[in-house]
Amino acid sequence: MPIKHCHLCGRRLRGKGWIYTPNGLPWSESDRGQAIVVCDACQERAPRCDVCGTPMGRAPIRLPDERLICARCHQTAVYDHDQARALFERVISVVTRQLGLHLNVGADFTLADAMHMRRLAETSAHPPGDPSRLIGLFVRKGMARVMYALSGLPQILLIQTVAHEWAHAWQGENCPLLQDPLVTEGFAEWVAYKTLEAMGATKTMAQMTRQNGPYGEGLRKMIALERDTGVPGVLAFCQRSE
Repeated sequence: MPIKHCHLCGRRLRGKGWIYTPNGLPWSESDRGQAIVVCDACQERAPRCDVCGTPMGRAPIRLPDERLICARCHQTAVYDHDQARALFERVISVVTRQLGLHLNVGADFTLADAMHMRRLAETSAHPPGDPSRLIGLFVRKGMARVMYALSGLPQILLIQTVAHEWAHAWQGENCPLLQDPLVTEGFAEWVAYKTLEAMGATKTMAQMTRQNGPYGEGLRKMIALERDTGVPGVLAFCQRSE
């Protein structure tokens, strides 16, 4: 049945509404029942979730660092360091045992708020494109290795972020001259994809393959490569692509 009213304000939709799916990816039939539709007024004026970008109603959740997140993200958001550490250990178990991505020098892990993440980005040797949108970062200073993740991420996004950043750490040790974003980001997304596969998160895996840009294009390339050469072939490709 077509949606006739805005999910936020209840106004009747005049013509098409604005559709927001989980993770902000393009609509597919699997999103039916989870997507929200908003009117033009809410699209223009409603506050946005700082995690997923979805317009929110009148009572968003305000975090201590002034971020606003929607109820859907807040439902599984990870704020507790012990819970985050347990997820980190679970992810690393997958990427080391099943994919063989061992690090010669291990990495510590911690959550950080948005202000701390921005400061880290400003001093990073490889600064991200938009520090205000940073959700994960691997920092190497001398022999110290620390992986940071933004506090308040939904659990599934935290898992993806940890696996993605661990892949970048592995690249730093095994193919430090690699520069092609289609390979660097595609490989890191593939590691996150394989981690979710091991955890049975098939819906999120499908959503990842629908991404645009180097993340989505690179992931699709790695999936095709794995189909032809297996996991060892993907690792070898990454190492010889410098």
